[in-house]
Amino acid sequence: MKKIFFALSLMIGSYTFAQMAVVDAGANHQMAKQITQSAAQIKQLEKSYQLMKDAQEKYRQVNGYVQQMGQLLNIINLQKQAVNNSNKILQKARKGKFDVSSIEAQLSQISGSIKTVQALLNNGMFNMSDSERITLLENEYDKVKSANAKISVKLIKLSY
Repeated sequence: MKKIFFALSLMIGSYTFAQMAVVDAGANHQMAKQITQSAAQIKQLEKSYQLMKDAQEKYRQVNGYVQQMGQLLNIINLQKQAVNNSNKILQKARKGKFDVSSIEAQLSQISGSIKTVQALLNNGMFNMSDSERITLLENEYDKVKSANAKISVKLIKLSY
């Protein structure tokens, strides 16, 4: 009976493949080290992403300011042109005794616009939102453009 049991065990045993669990401490340590390094790299990547996101926001703000500076330059140029034209009107009026009282209203409007723009530049440029700044600059531009057009028309009338 022992022989049969032994033969049967050998036959069954030859068809079963058993493996022992092998734990490689070195591989586990290396994997833990890689996981730690990967976590640190992800944190650094998140910091870099946040830095880039902040930089992008600052770029947008600066780009908006630069565009608004272009509009501000247009306002200043119109103001200069209106003052120069007013000076020409004054010279013509002195020679020909013309009435220049209608020009005073336009010059006071331009003077108010100059004060508004100066106040914006001195202390309000960065305290306002983009939409507030754009609206203010557009309104001042329209005022100066209108006053400049009226002064130019008066200059043309006096030239003939």
